[in-house]
Amino acid sequence: MSSTPSIGTPSSPYTSTNPSSSVVTIGTPNIPPSPLIAAQGYTPKVSFDTLENPQASMFSYTLHVQSEGYSRTRSTRVFLCASSPDESGTQALEWCLESLVQDGDELVVFRGIDADDFAEKDHDQYREDARELMRIIQEKCVEYDPERKLSIIVEYIAGKVTQTIDRLIALYRPDSLVVGTRGQRSMMQAMAGAFGAPGVGSVSKYCLSHSPVPVIVIRPESKVRKTMAKRRANPKRGQHFDELTKTKTNNGYLSVPLMSTLTR
Repeated sequence: MSSTPSIGTPSSPYTSTNPSSSVVTIGTPNIPPSPLIAAQGYTPKVSFDTLENPQASMFSYTLHVQSEGYSRTRSTRVFLCASSPDESGTQALEWCLESLVQDGDELVVFRGIDADDFAEKDHDQYREDARELMRIIQEKCVEYDPERKLSIIVEYIAGKVTQTIDRLIALYRPDSLVVGTRGQRSMMQAMAGAFGAPGVGSVSKYCLSHSPVPVIVIRPESKVRKTMAKRRANPKRGQHFDELTKTKTNNGYLSVPLMSTLTR
């Protein structure tokens, strides 16, 4: 199967450029394709499965759906979200769906697979996990804005997370990278925290240092609340922080990330 990329669309084995195509799964021979059921208002597009292919450059499982009537244009923005299954990754993804992506955008959701787990775990479980994640994303998109037209890609990839993020940035050329942070800190970071600098995890720290595109770091709500309580208890602080944190979404979460930055 071959296709010619449209103007402004990166040439990628993960991108379907035929707006009228039905679901197609490309993968290792003799491995039956995994079914993908799109939510109401979404259409399955070309998917890829190389989890069993020893000749593939990446062991990956890729799912792709688009809103009915979605059309990629020159104004389409692409966002890459590194969404781990923990609280930080989950809230980073929810923030993207609720507050970042708009009509006509494309969201690429990446979830890493540990290399050791990949060698031992049944690969069908990863496929099932990816389909479940895609189902959840579609349902939340419909919940937040049923009129919004989006292209959604889910990438499950085995290997080192930081290296995979680099490859996905080169592949999709996103406008921004969104990551969560568990707030785990080394001794030096803890010392910096004493002077008011927020802690970040190893992956988010790597992205902030190496990403060629803007990076948005989302902290878990529990850590945000802890920071807010600590700052409010400090009598030396002014009222600016309190005014900033009054901004809420419909679900009661902060509608802006705690920290964002441009790198290089």
